[in-house]
Amino acid sequence: GYIPVTVYGKNLKQALSYQILQLDYLRLALSKVIQTIEGNPKGEQGKHLLLIKSIESNPLTQGVLNIQFQAVEPNEPVEVVVPIEYTGASPLVQAGGILLLNKKTVKIQCSAKNIPATIKYNLVNLAPGKQIAHYSDLELGDGIVLKSNVGQIIAKVSMPQAAKETATPAAKK
Repeated sequence: GYIPVTVYGKNLKQALSYQILQLDYLRLALSKVIQTIEGNPKGEQGKHLLLIKSIESNPLTQGVLNIQFQAVEPNEPVEVVVPIEYTGASPLVQAGGILLLNKKTVKIQCSAKNIPATIKYNLVNLAPGKQIAHYSDLELGDGIVLKSNVGQIIAKVSMPQAAKETATPAAKK
């Protein structure tokens, strides 16, 4: 019922190893909001702000074998991958266009205490004259720096071509 955990960080004297209950991990994994957690590993003074850096799982059973956390200071800048939350409806899709979502996540840098749960993009912005959205079109909050390639396409709307009527020549007999 336990999962081994490793905590490392530049402000720790050494990497720490301990265990957490599988139920605690499931609550963490099922939460779409939690980006950081507070931990109080045995042998260390005070609480640490922890980021999940990697999760090792069994390829056959998909059971979690080990979780690695990175201890960070609240004001320390960190690079994290955050989901993109698409909101609204594009007028182009309502007019018959096909929406293609190319990216589901974005890499950002911000202070550890200010990691957003998601970065939002309003699909209403995909309107006549603008069929493609790039990472640079995301609205980032104060203190958030985009680390993904600004020119990569995150979403686009493909408009179907009008069928051209072609006259078929009469068959020769």
